[in-house]
Amino acid sequence: MRKFFLRVSDKEQGLEKAARDLCNGRSRDDVLEEAVRILEQDAADDSVGFGGFPNLLGVMELDGAFMDGDSRNVGAIAGVTNFLPVRVARRLMEQGLHTFLLGAGAEIFARESGLESEPTLSEAQRQKWERDVKPLLDKRGHKSLMDIVRQMAFPEERNLDTTIMIASDGKGLSAAASTSGWPYKHPGRAGDTPVVGAGLYVDSRYGGSCCTHTGEMSTRAGTARFVVAQMEIGESPREAVHAAIKDLSHLSGGLLQALVIHAIDRDGKPHVAAVNAKRPIFYQYWEEGLPKSERREAERISLPSEGGQIRPVL
Repeated sequence: MRKFFLRVSDKEQGLEKAARDLCNGRSRDDVLEEAVRILEQDAADDSVGFGGFPNLLGVMELDGAFMDGDSRNVGAIAGVTNFLPVRVARRLMEQGLHTFLLGAGAEIFARESGLESEPTLSEAQRQKWERDVKPLLDKRGHKSLMDIVRQMAFPEERNLDTTIMIASDGKGLSAAASTSGWPYKHPGRAGDTPVVGAGLYVDSRYGGSCCTHTGEMSTRAGTARFVVAQMEIGESPREAVHAAIKDLSHLSGGLLQALVIHAIDRDGKPHVAAVNAKRPIFYQYWEEGLPKSERREAERISLPSEGGQIRPVL
């Protein structure tokens, strides 16, 4: 097994150091926590952490997960408002007891783990909510919050990527994820990020997978675990991703929009496919021997009709 990483965000922050640290023998979990947290703290990244969108009521609710591919211990956090989640998720994983903590309970755990609360909602995002969303709430009458979420439209070009990273230190795999989720989501909504097996899964024997964009789809299909199971039976990352897309084609009803599926096997061979994406999707990849991480474009695919043939978007 060689040293490598794949990060969902195409931004480069922290990746030069991540590659150097892996080469120098630093723990893959330390590398992951640092490389994800640097994006959590970036006020310019509107899909994760401090720069992310709050929920419909203007309250920040953050989700995260951490998984060790050797033991398959996991830590998942959802709905925290006073902590950036990747550090909390890692500490929960390391406890080896519970696997998923929500809201206030997750924050109690964070404090008892020695973490201090920190700002999670930027002033720019608070002002944007005051300007764009609060007026809708003030005049909603008897309309439910779910109906308001359903009617809201979002710019096609905005960043919808959860931050997820899979890394190998040459001994095994781990993965970490963090997100602020759906912009102006219904209070309490959690997508696939903290649902291990849906948005993220790693097994050091075979490889790892993660998903971004419409988490409701990968949650319904258990997509990340499905992809790793395909690699377990000998499929390549590309074949595993295409099998997952075919599986998704059997979903009916509900929300069926864009979903990006990332796969990487234990030897560091990646494949990423963007389903129903209206714009090019990129990710960052590095392996031993590369001078720096490479920005690579995902394969673009239209979701086939039920059981139909997969056709790349040219």
